[in-house]
Amino acid sequence: MLGASNHWAWRVERVRTLAAAAGLPGYEVLQYHHTYLRQRTDLPTLRSPDGDLGVASGDLLSYLREEPRLTPVAYSPLLGGAYVRSDKPLGPEFDHVGTPARRAALREVAADAGATVNQVVLAWLMGGDVPMIPLVGASSVAQLEESLAAVDLELTPGRRARLDAAGGSEAGL
Repeated sequence: MLGASNHWAWRVERVRTLAAAAGLPGYEVLQYHHTYLRQRTDLPTLRSPDGDLGVASGDLLSYLREEPRLTPVAYSPLLGGAYVRSDKPLGPEFDHVGTPARRAALREVAADAGATVNQVVLAWLMGGDVPMIPLVGASSVAQLEESLAAVDLELTPGRRARLDAAGGSEAGL
């Protein structure tokens, strides 16, 4: 199985087209940074003056919806603890109007579901219209058990709708 990480969607498609034309296997797994909070993707990075190509942006998510045979993997979905730890601030890529609304919706859904914020983030990723395999790190058995419990957390359609609606137009960032 071949995979790629942190490429523009057009570049992934180009490689898959070239591989198919040559009778070779193409990418089957795509790994990108993706989480419930939306990041600005327009900020230049060291790898690209055009923005952050390592983030699952709208064009990549749209591409994945049209290519259901591709398996998306989301790395750092819990933002290194930033969802639950005050000593782990979010970076400037999260500094926009949608972040506070999405954080509030996340806390409300977690309380309503009797789950942790981290479990809701992971369940949201796994059960979305573009299901993601979250790549989760744990530094304790308790953290691992918390993350594994997210597999059994099924977000109701109402809860998912609340999460998806929060933050409004910032989703295009």
